[in-house]
Amino acid sequence: MLKIITKLSKREKTVLMVSIIFVLLALMDRAILHPIIDKMKSFEDEIKATEYEMIKNSKIINQSQRIEKEEKRYASYIKEAGSEEEETAGLLRIVENLASKTNVYLVDLKPGGVEKTGNVKKFVINVSCESQMQKILSFMYEIESSEVLMHIAAFSLNPKSKDSDINRCELLLNKIVIQ
Repeated sequence: MLKIITKLSKREKTVLMVSIIFVLLALMDRAILHPIIDKMKSFEDEIKATEYEMIKNSKIINQSQRIEKEEKRYASYIKEAGSEEEETAGLLRIVENLASKTNVYLVDLKPGGVEKTGNVKKFVINVSCESQMQKILSFMYEIESSEVLMHIAAFSLNPKSKDSDINRCELLLNKIVIQ
């Protein structure tokens, strides 16, 4: 092999060396560089997949934390309900206390029954009251912002008499109990 190389001209030797270098570079590319580059690409793909999973998991964690916050916020509304009579009596007591707190005269206070839907019970109370407009509005505000899950479903407000500043109010109250 050396005899063949020694017989070559200077130009042929240069072409042979360039060819050998080119072949060696091609072999290095296929044998060494290409596997390394492929491995790096697979690592990059793996990193992107892991990042995607982390983003997805962080969204789930954020939702979980938000749900826990909401659960704490509404935990006071979820309780073991007593009998329907006990709950109704408790609701009537709350309405009476709010009326006395706001100086509203209760003319009539009647339970309107209980509606059951799944784990939710809705207690209905009919309230007739009289007072000045400002006191009635305070009473309505106290009902809506009370600690129990209670709201005014309907109301009507009329003057008691033509020249009186006393108003008569009919309220339909609902209390929601989640079991």
